[in-house]
Amino acid sequence: KCLGGEGGVHEFIPPPECPVFEPSWEEFSDPFGFINKIRSIAENTGICKIRPPPGWQPPFACDVDRLHFTPRIQRLNELEAQTRVRLNFLDQIAKFWELQGCTLKIPHVERKSLDLYQLYKRLLLEWRVNS
Repeated sequence: KCLGGEGGVHEFIPPPECPVFEPSWEEFSDPFGFINKIRSIAENTGICKIRPPPGWQPPFACDVDRLHFTPRIQRLNELEAQTRVRLNFLDQIAKFWELQGCTLKIPHVERKSLDLYQLYKRLLLEWRVNS
């Protein structure tokens, strides 16, 4: 809220505190009943805080000391669908050569890796144009 109009004094007036409810274990065991009980107060203020009984743990809480997972490395350029298509294409070529008993080695042209997927797309385009 601004006081004094344009060029006047600007003063922040904090909003009133929201109501805080601390239900008993009995009230907390019936969440919908408890919400109905406090509804008229919470609707008047538009917001409220409900503090669970002491010692309450959320039902889906994880024990962080025992939780372990291996994060997946995800390169930003692999997020695009086209990159996934390219990687699947290269994977299929590598599997083909593996079945032939060979290891796929990506050719280099002027010390740069040849983009086999881009070459494949260009050859398809040329083939369609010339057919």
